[in-house]
Amino acid sequence: MHRFFIFLYYLISRNKILSVFTALGIAAICLFFASKINFEEDINQIIPKSEKSDLTAKVLKQLNFSDKIIVIIENKSNEDSFQLSETADTFLQKIAPLQKYIGSVQGKVNDNEISETFDFVSQNLPLFLNENDYKEIERKLQKDSIAQQVESNYMSLVSPTSLVTKEFIKKDPLGLTFLGIKKLNALNISKDFKLEDSYIVTKDGKNLLLFIDPKNKSNDTKDNEFFVDQLTSIKDNLNKQFKGKTEISYFGSPVIAVANAKQIKKDIQNTVMISMTVLLILLIYYFRNFFTPIIVFLPTVFSVLLALLILYFIKDKISAISLSVGAILIGITIDYALHILTHYKHNNNIEELYKEITQPIVLSSATTAVSFLCLVFVRSEALKDLGLFAAITVILSSISALIIVPQLYKPKHKEEKLNTNFIDKIGSYPYEKNKPLIIGCSVIILACLFGFRHVGFNEDIGDLNYIPKEMKISEAKLQKLSDITSKSIYTISYGNSEEEALARNSKLSSFLEQEKKEGKILSYNSIGSVVLSEKDQQRKIKEWQNFWNGDRKNQTISELVSNGNKFGFNSSAFDNFNEILNKNYSTLDLKDYEKVKALQISEFMSNENGFYTVSNVVKVDEKKRDTFIKDIEKKHDALAIDRQQMNENFLGLLKRDFNTLINYSLLAIVLTIIVFFRNFELTVLTMFPIVLTGVVTAGILYFLGLELNIFSTVVCTLVFGVGDDFSIFLTQAMQKEHTTGKNELPTYRTSIILAVFTTILSIGSLIFAKHPALHSLALVALIGMFSVIIITSTLYPFWFRFFITNRAKKGLSPITFRLLLNSIISFLYYGLGGLIFSAFGSFFVKNSKGKTLDIIKLILAKFLTSVLYSNPFVKKKVIKNLNEDFSKPAVIIANHTSFLDTLAIAMATHKIIYLVNDWVYQSPVFGRLVRALGFYPVSQGIENGMEQLKEKIAQGYSLVVFPEAERSYSNDLKRFHKGAFYLAEQFDLDVLPLYIHGNSEVLPKGDFIIYDGSITVKVGERISKDDLSFGKNYSERTKKINAYYRNEFAKLREEIENENYFKKQLFLSYLYKDSEVVTEVKKDFNTNKSVYFELNKHIANNANILHMADDYGQKDALLTLFQASRRMFTLINNDNKRATAAHNYLVKRRKIQYIKDLSEVNKKLDVLLISDDNFNIDILQELPDTVIFVNTKNLRFENENYTLKFSSEAIKVFKTE
Repeated sequence: MHRFFIFLYYLISRNKILSVFTALGIAAICLFFASKINFEEDINQIIPKSEKSDLTAKVLKQLNFSDKIIVIIENKSNEDSFQLSETADTFLQKIAPLQKYIGSVQGKVNDNEISETFDFVSQNLPLFLNENDYKEIERKLQKDSIAQQVESNYMSLVSPTSLVTKEFIKKDPLGLTFLGIKKLNALNISKDFKLEDSYIVTKDGKNLLLFIDPKNKSNDTKDNEFFVDQLTSIKDNLNKQFKGKTEISYFGSPVIAVANAKQIKKDIQNTVMISMTVLLILLIYYFRNFFTPIIVFLPTVFSVLLALLILYFIKDKISAISLSVGAILIGITIDYALHILTHYKHNNNIEELYKEITQPIVLSSATTAVSFLCLVFVRSEALKDLGLFAAITVILSSISALIIVPQLYKPKHKEEKLNTNFIDKIGSYPYEKNKPLIIGCSVIILACLFGFRHVGFNEDIGDLNYIPKEMKISEAKLQKLSDITSKSIYTISYGNSEEEALARNSKLSSFLEQEKKEGKILSYNSIGSVVLSEKDQQRKIKEWQNFWNGDRKNQTISELVSNGNKFGFNSSAFDNFNEILNKNYSTLDLKDYEKVKALQISEFMSNENGFYTVSNVVKVDEKKRDTFIKDIEKKHDALAIDRQQMNENFLGLLKRDFNTLINYSLLAIVLTIIVFFRNFELTVLTMFPIVLTGVVTAGILYFLGLELNIFSTVVCTLVFGVGDDFSIFLTQAMQKEHTTGKNELPTYRTSIILAVFTTILSIGSLIFAKHPALHSLALVALIGMFSVIIITSTLYPFWFRFFITNRAKKGLSPITFRLLLNSIISFLYYGLGGLIFSAFGSFFVKNSKGKTLDIIKLILAKFLTSVLYSNPFVKKKVIKNLNEDFSKPAVIIANHTSFLDTLAIAMATHKIIYLVNDWVYQSPVFGRLVRALGFYPVSQGIENGMEQLKEKIAQGYSLVVFPEAERSYSNDLKRFHKGAFYLAEQFDLDVLPLYIHGNSEVLPKGDFIIYDGSITVKVGERISKDDLSFGKNYSERTKKINAYYRNEFAKLREEIENENYFKKQLFLSYLYKDSEVVTEVKKDFNTNKSVYFELNKHIANNANILHMADDYGQKDALLTLFQASRRMFTLINNDNKRATAAHNYLVKRRKIQYIKDLSEVNKKLDVLLISDDNFNIDILQELPDTVIFVNTKNLRFENENYTLKFSSEAIKVFKTE
């Protein structure tokens, strides 16, 4: 991958002018198309889609919530005669110039509006009457009632109020219109108010309320800002003018929204100014380059433009919300440029730079992009847009940074002095070696593991609003005055036609009235009983006609005239009423209702694209809220929306979407890292800090009593993205250290620290913000970023070295999780079984003899064998000797390379007594049983145990002795000690060889991991005590049997060890190294394994070899794995390859030395092995007896002193005459 960017670098370097114009051209094209993008500003695009939520979003889009500005005029005067209306009149005059921002002002009722409303109801009276009204009318039509009403009318007409009542009485002498007007009570604001001087005032007359309905929505803060500023100015001036008499204050969503917008703008301006200043100073200080900040931001700007260009062609509309959130998230993209700059500063070799930085940057951006792309599977349109925009931007940023930054930044020559500034010093400090820091971090992590699950999520968006102090005071005032500010539930009927919506709303209104009577709701405001569907209107008119039959009309008029004559009314006084009774009523359409201002139809009804909604406001007790909402949605074609609950539900849905995102992201990140690293263990190690960061962040929030909210959740995604990048970069650094031994952790850590600084300065500085949302966002960012940097800088290197690097330094093979798990299972099985056998078996053994004891030993042998079979990846085989049944006691000798040797012998026979070391004799697992079975500790001296051993031999048991006395690190046999042969001589016993093969590879000395492989136990030929060919005494027999054993064991090895035998061990030795190294080693082995197997046959077992190579040390490893006695001096000219070869754990276990110069060879050479096709053999002044060429097609060797002894396509062996 890095080769492509190196090629591109040189291509651009050679064509700089063309490249600049190309880049400017691309930027211009991007800007042009970006300006053409259509942005969707609908907040409902965030709502996850479903059948119900689609309908909810559709309703919400056109629902007119009461986002009014409430003007409170409070009486501060001690004079009882002072009228609040005076201030109200002045206020209305002052706001007159702001009419373009005002939809309407409610709170003042004009006389002509009252008359207009009365006439409308009177002229359409049947539409406002119900069944109960007709019962009341029947009562009114009784003779005594009519007489009483006529008398009451007369008294009103002769009173001073006749100017007001005269027209009303003339039109409706029986007051039937007032029955209809009662239906308008359902439209009232609240029962806590009254009309005074044509204004709405509280019942105590001390507060007057006006309601301003702005033309712009609450979230349109840009236009509302000027309007609210003007209102504030008017308020301040009038409060000065009427000081001591009245005080004006405001409350309402538009005012709060403007206050939020102003505070956010102020907070961001202040913090950005501070953070950008500090960041610029920091970058200029560290890189010693004034233009560095421009270079840092340039790739991100370029990638954003390219992302917008791509989105223009694949999306019709883009959610503005998603772009704003995405803008925060893509802040991590500047980290890519910082990583490149830091590495370039420390290593100004462009090819090495690309080699070490390309993979981690591309992998970091790929994992981040893939996690964002997971948003495509979430049902929210806004989140889909966010995913696409962020993913495209992130991946393009990494590519742009790799192309642009090395072209623009030219570091000075590599400085010899390190730690030149405080950032380098911070980066170079070995945090992973600070034990108190590691212990402290571990304690915090353990605590957070118990707390992170309990961190809360605040779904109340109200807590995230910035509410100025004066707004809180106004809200408190309103709460005292009425329930205006209390929670309301909106019940919305809807339909695809006006008729359908109104019909449904009429049924809903009847249901609400019934609920109110039953005490299930407190009150409601609805036009359901006022604005009716055509069908309902026709039904009402029919009821009117049925009620007023001819006889009832005539009788009523007659009674009115008769009683009117008594008070001087002439017969024409009731003509208007007679016309009402005989009028042919017709149905009304919506426009007729809208003509009556007092009805405020627009407050309740809306229509968009043929979709109609009718809203009702219901006051309900909190305890009955859930039941009421369920009843509404179950029994009616309506939606019940608790506005606060709606926000909480939508935020809850968003929370679940982000939870889904995290789950999808983790899976996607894991898969992406696996593809890049091609290693499950490295993937898990890389992911571990990311998961821990989330746990620690959530845990600390819990212990601090803080909660997450929707904004801080987004920041958590940013923190995880940053943590993901840091983990990948540190994995690269640790992998590089494991590969070559070179510690580049300080450079990587420095680039990470710079990235942390930028994030903390850009987002963390918002901690000083006064806006709650920004403050909470910054708090989580700070906690998260500090968690990331501490875990990745301290614990992650510690874990990597503990599990991988340090094992290689100790001469132990790298391991996999499977190997570790298999080993733990086998050892647990062995340990638990051993404890049980030791506890119970020792009791039975003490009192057992003969067959009983033999059975116990057989059971123990079967158990030890089962331990080996507990690992299915280790093959087991016993090569039996048909002439041997172990019935005759002998001294059994076996090679000793592993802890498993004693278990392997149990596969051959159980009739044995071991001579053991003290650690076995005193073992907490098997100690008691070992002692009870008569095993003998060699530390007590053979002389002291002769009688005990003699007794066991007499019982038919053989003695097992490992004549090497200690385990070997390799499959090479050590010199035999004389003890075993002394015992054989003393007890007059035969010697029986057992050959154990494979344990040195399956469980090497000093390790606790059981590796894949095979264990073979071969029962050899018994060496009779009378066979003098092996010597006459135990000293002679020791040497000769040792030689015989070596020879037989070598034959066994030849049978078992084929060209693939050491394949797994070789590959494991390169595990976790750079993928380029691993790929090359595997490819080389799979191609040349038969060649190397053949090569092994042409080199003596104990040869001193000078190897001229150009590989990663795999040939040296194989040659010394085949024969551990060989000594290798290897010269590799390539520094990187030589360092990689030298940093193999096998170098610690085998005699391999990597040299830079031939003068370092300090042994007489037996073989010159040449596998480097570019090596010039003429530089060697003296050649050993054997010269071997392997895969060197271009080399020719002509020397009269050497003869070609073996030749194949790949191998040429020359030896001296």
